[in-house]
Amino acid sequence: MAKSNKFTVVSEQNDHDHAAVRAHPRNETYHIVDYADGTARERVADLPAGSVVQMELSRAGRRSNVWRAESVRVAETDGGVELDG
Repeated sequence: MAKSNKFTVVSEQNDHDHAAVRAHPRNETYHIVDYADGTARERVADLPAGSVVQMELSRAGRRSNVWRAESVRVAETDGGVELDG
């Protein structure tokens, strides 16, 4: 199952490359633990909490709420770096 939507960053990427986002505006929380490639990982790493991003997520393994960021495009930031497409 893949999800593509706007998400708000609620927890910035940590030392283990994990981040948390909330579906915008539905408030469902997704824990990102994997990335399609280095570009997706770097884009999430550059996002401060409060940023709104367009993201495509897919399930990462069998655990219930862990996701892989397939694509990341910044829609709005709260002091972060603007990234193109």
